[in-house]
Amino acid sequence: MRVDRHWSEKKLEEMTERDWRIFREDYNISYKGSKIPRPMRSWNESKLTNELLKAVEKAGYKTPSPIQMAAIPLGLQQRDVIGIAETGSGKTAAFVLPMLSYITRLPPISEDNEAEGPYAVVMAPTRELAQQIEDETVKFAQYLGIKVVSIVGGQSIEEQGFKIRQGCEIVIATPGPPLCCSQPVQLCCS
Repeated sequence: MRVDRHWSEKKLEEMTERDWRIFREDYNISYKGSKIPRPMRSWNESKLTNELLKAVEKAGYKTPSPIQMAAIPLGLQQRDVIGIAETGSGKTAAFVLPMLSYITRLPPISEDNEAEGPYAVVMAPTRELAQQIEDETVKFAQYLGIKVVSIVGGQSIEEQGFKIRQGCEIVIATPGPPLCCSQPVQLCCS
């Protein structure tokens, strides 16, 4: 008689559909949609590049949270994701890491191509949330040579415009300021 082992004791290739179902139940992961990739069980199974995995390690992330387990594989496929999880559960890293993975495959923003950037614009409803997203993004981006600029209300429009003109791959903003900053600095969002 063969005794089946728990999914945590199995290699990735040994996982059965039953194991994946139990895994999703254990972490309260649910999906809606079709052709959903399997969640990742660890950072090593994430399909993030080696340089991004080193950035994750340097940022102090030991194991992915359930929202990261579920959303990162979808994000790496450039799929649309609506992720719902508690505050402090790692939602920002769940969308930032796939975004950084994509950006690392593009040419770095330099004087030669600065008009083509930024590659990503992240909108946040409040200045405080924009700051949190910027802080979290910089945790990883600093190890990849990716420049992040924040554009929020209550800051000097001229200074924020100057930062964008210097070139950046990612802009994190609140809804109002990008419009007033974008005209003088020609922020291209195509």
